[in-house]
Amino acid sequence: MVSVVCIEFEEIADTVPRTTDRTGNDAEKAVHPDRSHSASGPIVNAPPAVLIVIAILIGIHLAIQFGGPDWDIWSLRNFSLIPVRFGGLKSIDMVEGSQYWSLVTYAFLHASWMHVLLNSLWFLIFGTPVARQLGTGRFLLIALISTIGGALVMIAVYWQSPIPVVGASAAVSGLVAAAIPIMFGRPNVPLTFADYLRDRRAIIFTLVFLVMTLSSGVAIMPTFADGARIAWEAHLGGFFAGLIAYFFMSREGVHAR
Repeated sequence: MVSVVCIEFEEIADTVPRTTDRTGNDAEKAVHPDRSHSASGPIVNAPPAVLIVIAILIGIHLAIQFGGPDWDIWSLRNFSLIPVRFGGLKSIDMVEGSQYWSLVTYAFLHASWMHVLLNSLWFLIFGTPVARQLGTGRFLLIALISTIGGALVMIAVYWQSPIPVVGASAAVSGLVAAAIPIMFGRPNVPLTFADYLRDRRAIIFTLVFLVMTLSSGVAIMPTFADGARIAWEAHLGGFFAGLIAYFFMSREGVHAR
């Protein structure tokens, strides 16, 4: 079984709430023993780009932890995604200015060690086959597009919210989507969009992901011990952005480089 990241809300330094992501969705993965190493070899042999991104995620969280509450709040003010900055009330000091870079930088901030480690794990699992199949450039581009896609959905839904959003769940969700045609395709021949729509295993995997994501949004009790609430909207935005980006890029028949 595999899990996929979600976004949640929690208090920072007892005064500043934020939205974070976690892994909370389970879906089945079909295994193809004959698949070539280029797309789905052992995760321990993950492409350097995947490992570098994970190292950056962990390194940033480590630096913020050493910096203490002041660094934590400073990073939230300057690099988290705060939806109200993009069209809501402007009278709150914390949310002045749009800071468009936060459409990307929010993905590099995390709420706790468990949070960043879980995100890193799923990034490793799903980013590895995508990076092997498409190469470093397109792998990073899909992660970037998915991150922005999740941010735009959060802004559209919570455009008056001053609650900071953090976490790489939108990127991971996009990589999950991009990995589906690779996981269920033939060796070095991922599913085309038409094949994807006809492949029952791929559709079931997709539906399980979507159902688990939607159900996490209507859960009565907090999903995790820290009491954070899952923001499933960012999952969906990242997932569909990643899926569209993958099929657009794969039209060129690109394989691992």
